[in-house]
Amino acid sequence: MKKSSDVQKFIQVNGEAFPYTVERRKVRYPRLEFKTDELLVILPKKGGDETKLLEEKKRWISKKHAEIRNAIEKLGGVKSNSLPILGDFFELRENGRLKVDFDAKVIEYDPSNGKQLRRLERILKRKLLSELEPAVEEYSKKLGVEFNRITVRKQRSKWASCSSNGNLSFNLRLICLPRELIRYLACHEVAHLKEKNHGDAFWAIMENEFKNYGAMEIKLFEYWFFVQTLKLRLAW
Repeated sequence: MKKSSDVQKFIQVNGEAFPYTVERRKVRYPRLEFKTDELLVILPKKGGDETKLLEEKKRWISKKHAEIRNAIEKLGGVKSNSLPILGDFFELRENGRLKVDFDAKVIEYDPSNGKQLRRLERILKRKLLSELEPAVEEYSKKLGVEFNRITVRKQRSKWASCSSNGNLSFNLRLICLPRELIRYLACHEVAHLKEKNHGDAFWAIMENEFKNYGAMEIKLFEYWFFVQTLKLRLAW
């Protein structure tokens, strides 16, 4: 959600008007981010504008945006009447009542009904927890570590996190991922209970559990931007 202070502008990239949003924060240096498929320019509270930075980074902007769009298309693109749940596309049907059929892969709901959307989020949260909890238990035993609790909430900038007191927090949007990626992320966060940083010891743990961990990381990159395009589907 954009702040009232944010401003959307356009820059010419390869002959095309490319939109971006400017946001001023308490930072020392300006920077560019692609948290979604939209470019965000972060500037210091006081200082100049973004003109020079954008001119210097045009090639990077074009390359990064192309990578993101390719990732989205690789996963089938965004379909207006469907939503991926555990890697499978569920048909979305507008209806006056809420119904989720995991066997038939159908979700019936009223997209304008805030109460239904909140109930649907709770249903998806329970479904995601049913996938995460046994995976976290399994990897905790394998790695000989203990966790405090598991929570699922809506997060803007990451798939999951591990706190210093052993709390594992997972992004609700994980519900859109295939089960193998959910298990991978469960293992990733449990591994942080043993190795706090992404050093060699951490990746050795991941490789021991997932020989193809490099491919899994690429898939997470692809899914991150793909899922961001679905954010208006369920008011995420």
